[in-house]
Amino acid sequence: MAVTVAGAMVMLLGFAALAIDVGYLYIVRNELQNAADAAALAGAPCLYQRAECGNLKATAPDWGTAQQRAVQAVSLNQSSHTTLLGYTTDVAYGYWDVTGSVAGLQAVAPPSPAVSMPAVQVTVNRAGAENGGGVPVFLARIFGVKTVPVSATAVAVISRPGTVGPSGLFPVAITKCMFDQYWDSVNGKPKTATSTTPPPGQTVPQVVGQPYIFWVTSSYHAGPCEASQWTTFDTTVNNVPYVRNLIANGNPDPAAVGQPAGTCPNPDPTCTYIQPGTKTTLYDSVNACSAAGDKTCEYVILPVVQDLTPKTMQRILAFACVHIDNAVGGSGKYIQMEMSNNPDKCQAPNSGGVGPNYGAATPARLAA
Repeated sequence: MAVTVAGAMVMLLGFAALAIDVGYLYIVRNELQNAADAAALAGAPCLYQRAECGNLKATAPDWGTAQQRAVQAVSLNQSSHTTLLGYTTDVAYGYWDVTGSVAGLQAVAPPSPAVSMPAVQVTVNRAGAENGGGVPVFLARIFGVKTVPVSATAVAVISRPGTVGPSGLFPVAITKCMFDQYWDSVNGKPKTATSTTPPPGQTVPQVVGQPYIFWVTSSYHAGPCEASQWTTFDTTVNNVPYVRNLIANGNPDPAAVGQPAGTCPNPDPTCTYIQPGTKTTLYDSVNACSAAGDKTCEYVILPVVQDLTPKTMQRILAFACVHIDNAVGGSGKYIQMEMSNNPDKCQAPNSGGVGPNYGAATPARLAA
């Protein structure tokens, strides 16, 4: 009987040790995971030139600054009420396939169909000589176990948006035809002027070596490769006050990239409504918030479509970032702009997913 009781006590102690220690280890692992997530999200934005990272003159991807920022961010977190330390050897960088067709961090960007973006991978350890070594256990000590190594890993990327949430889009649609004239799709950046001569169909003198400056006007006054048109996204409301509100506040509902190009037979979030009319007074509203005004719409994200036929729902093919210099109403009726891929300015709010590279970018997000 005594032997049976003793055996039962050992089993009970074993189960107690398992329950208490495993529970504590899960808590610690969650702390480390939170630290790894936060550090990866802090490092990823610095892969690109950003004022907040102090690397505006760096060449992207700026691996060194991203790694340094991630290491620093680890120390903003704690585990077991003790500040964690980040280690350079635990912060890796490389390319991450955001489609998931190629697994793991790669030193070189995998070829198509992979869609690879620069990424930061952070591992936070409580093991060996890092952060005090393994995690102390309690009842498991009776079995000779004093510490258990625990770690957590996170990967963060910045991708090209496939979706843009509320307030992220400006109510002007442009055609892919027009975009292709001024965008270097091979290198993912604006085409730059090689002379001061305006491009065909334009009158603005150019600055050599800088992105092309161009006017976009209503589709009623220009061909498809020089035109833009007011868009009201998922609603057919047709009045100036409503569009003016969209200029100030952006799209009310999420929008997404879709296929095939052209008119949407059944409207959904991948479609945007092309407004009829020129709505001349709206150009003054755009000028007021442009680079020539208070700069609240100096950089904006626009939906790109195949066609600007008024009173149709058109498929959104991509989201493009543009810099708005100014706008002119009256007899002019145009917006002056340039394509942009400025990492400091072209982040689409509330965006995610994966889309074509038209200059816009998502906020940093966890990929693993």
